[in-house]
Amino acid sequence: MTRTATLLTTITLLLGACAEPAPTTTAASLRPDAAPSLSSSASADNADNKDLATLRAATAGFHRYDEAKKANYTFLFMNMCMVDQSAQKLGGMGYHYVNPLLLDGSVDVAHPEALLYEPGSNGQLNLVAVEYVIPKAAWTSSDAPTLFGKKFKLNAFDLWALHVWVWENNPRGLYADWNPRVTCDNAS
Repeated sequence: MTRTATLLTTITLLLGACAEPAPTTTAASLRPDAAPSLSSSASADNADNKDLATLRAATAGFHRYDEAKKANYTFLFMNMCMVDQSAQKLGGMGYHYVNPLLLDGSVDVAHPEALLYEPGSNGQLNLVAVEYVIPKAAWTSSDAPTLFGKKFKLNAFDLWALHVWVWENNPRGLYADWNPRVTCDNAS
């Protein structure tokens, strides 16, 4: 019964996101001194599913980059489309459009710091993922930040980061860094 109720709630949120602007309320915040704790695996899964539904609803309007731009996702990180250059060729991430006002010591499920776009063949930007980011200097805990039950990774840019592939299926997993289905072949 709980699984059905969660599924119906998720569908309702997703359908509502198609007709309404993204919600402005926050579903969950993460601070080093107030990490959420859940008592069981089932309740953790339910919380993660609810947070993923919140994320999808909050970012659904950003499939149109003009809407993301209005929400201050204007800083193009590294000014390039990112593709794994290692020998493994793990895939791509695309362009990272960051809202600099969100770069602090906390994250909010409904307001990811970066939106990831894959360049399309006709010049359009296709929303594929989001990235939650906390600058290393802003994180005061000795433990890595966590969200969706996943630990952030400290990257080469001294940023704690967590990718969430909510808009493009990733065979490597929902929270993997690189997606083999994303390319920069159409980057200008």
